[in-house]
Amino acid sequence: MKTHYLLTCLVTSTIVLFTSNALASDALQIFSGSSGAVTYDSVSGAYPVITAILSQPGSGDGYTYTTWSFLAADSTGSLDIYGALPSGTSFTPAVGDAISVSGTYSPYHQIPEIGTLAALSLISSGNAVSSPGVYTIPTLIASGTGAIPQGIAGQLVTLDNVSLYTDSAATIPVSGNFATHANVTLYAKDGSGNIMEIYDWASSYSTCGALGGTPEPTGLVDITGFVSQSGTYPPELTPFSIISVPEPTALSLCGGGALLALIFRLRRKA
Repeated sequence: MKTHYLLTCLVTSTIVLFTSNALASDALQIFSGSSGAVTYDSVSGAYPVITAILSQPGSGDGYTYTTWSFLAADSTGSLDIYGALPSGTSFTPAVGDAISVSGTYSPYHQIPEIGTLAALSLISSGNAVSSPGVYTIPTLIASGTGAIPQGIAGQLVTLDNVSLYTDSAATIPVSGNFATHANVTLYAKDGSGNIMEIYDWASSYSTCGALGGTPEPTGLVDITGFVSQSGTYPPELTPFSIISVPEPTALSLCGGGALLALIFRLRRKA
C-alpha cells in the first residue's frame, strides 16, 4: 500500500533510457546517483545481505499487506527492497540471506528504495548480520529538511533510553495501548530534552501494524527503526521494535486491544 513519487524523472521507456544503470551496482553507486533500472549485487565484493524484514504479505491490524519490504546491506551501505516478489522467486526472504536483486531505483521520503522488482535470487543464507548503530536524537534530526545522510538513510538505527509522549512538545506521557487500524504519531524525548517524531506506519509496514492493541511502554525505552523525511516535515523514525529498559522485554507484536486517542497523520502508500 505504497504510492511511489519518484524523485527522478522517469518515463515509460525507463529501461531503455537507463540501460547504463542496468549493470550490477553496490549500495553506494545506487544511492549516489543511479535512477531507473538497477541491479544490486556483488560489485562491492560481497552480495548484499538482508538485515531486517519490515513488512511481508498477510493480514493484521485491519490491513491486508501485499508487498514485501526488507533492508539489504553491503559494505558500502543499505537499501530498502520494496514490492511484490517477482514471478518465479523460489525462496522466502529472511534475515541473513545474501541476494541479488534487480528493479527500479525509486527513493520514497528519502528512503533509498529498489521497487518494481524484476528479479530476485538467493545467493546464500545464514550470513551474519551486524547490530543496528546506536544514535542520538540530535544526530538523526540534524539533516533537518535536507538530505538524510547515507550512513542513516536505509539503515536500521537505534535510539537508547528515550521516553514516549503523545504531543509534539513531549509533555503528555503515553498511557494505554497502541491504536488499531491506524498510523500513529508519538514523540521520543531524551534526557537532554531533545525530541523526535516516532511514526508507527501501520498502513505500509506489517511490523508497525503488529503493534496495534499492544501496551505503549511507559518509562525508558530503546527504539530501533528507520528514518524518513517528507517535504517540510522534520525527519521521523518508524519503529521496527520498541524495548523497555532496563527490562529486556520487547513489545508483543500482536493485534487487538482498546483504542487510544492519539495524534494521527493519515498517509497512504499503495
